[in-house]
Amino acid sequence: MLRSVEVSGKNLEEALERAARYFDVPLESLNYEVVSEGHGFLSIFTPRVVKVRVWIGEVSEETVPAPTPAPASVSPLQAREELEKFFQQLIDKMGVEVSFQIRDKDGSLFLLVEGKDAGVLIGKKGETIEALETLLRVIMSKKGFANVGVQVDVSGYREKREEALKGLAERSARKVIKEKRRLKLEPMNARERRIIHTSLKDHPQVTTYSVGEGRGRRVVVDLKKEEKGKQAQGREKKTR
Repeated sequence: MLRSVEVSGKNLEEALERAARYFDVPLESLNYEVVSEGHGFLSIFTPRVVKVRVWIGEVSEETVPAPTPAPASVSPLQAREELEKFFQQLIDKMGVEVSFQIRDKDGSLFLLVEGKDAGVLIGKKGETIEALETLLRVIMSKKGFANVGVQVDVSGYREKREEALKGLAERSARKVIKEKRRLKLEPMNARERRIIHTSLKDHPQVTTYSVGEGRGRRVVVDLKKEEKGKQAQGREKKTR
């Protein structure tokens, strides 16, 4: 049975997170289409408000609007050329001095940006990279390349950030075990939260979950129930 809802957010990620909480399912279970978007930064860069129609369940032609048809005989080269063309227009309008290259990575198009003004495209805590990637995915989808993934990195920021987050996850786990109390991490976007969750998913003593809304959503590192049970038993023996 098809269940659908229209949600809005400051960007696509935020809108989808709201829908995931509404349906109480993982993001990966959602199907969606962008209904409308409004632009903010420099009038062309980041969507200020994105409205999406989100659904889960069985999909039929009668209930779900058909996506933008892909060009006949779509090839990776066509998608790459379309991405290159749009991004070049974008940086020209922004007036930033950067160079870029596009290559295939894990079945997606990977856009790597370098240059004098690369920092402008990183933003505070990588927020601009996230917005840029979302924008490029929306644009590619509208141009008929909905099945082509897009990944973006600027001056290796994401690779360095991922390593830093993995280190944070391990340090947080050690602290929780030592102090025997849960630890709330700083607010993070969905990508960064996934890195923390993935880093600790097989940890024998701690578990992770997310709390909060929107930009304030963060990961909590906590002892597993069995570890808390061992602690309770230990305290009980001491009191006897």
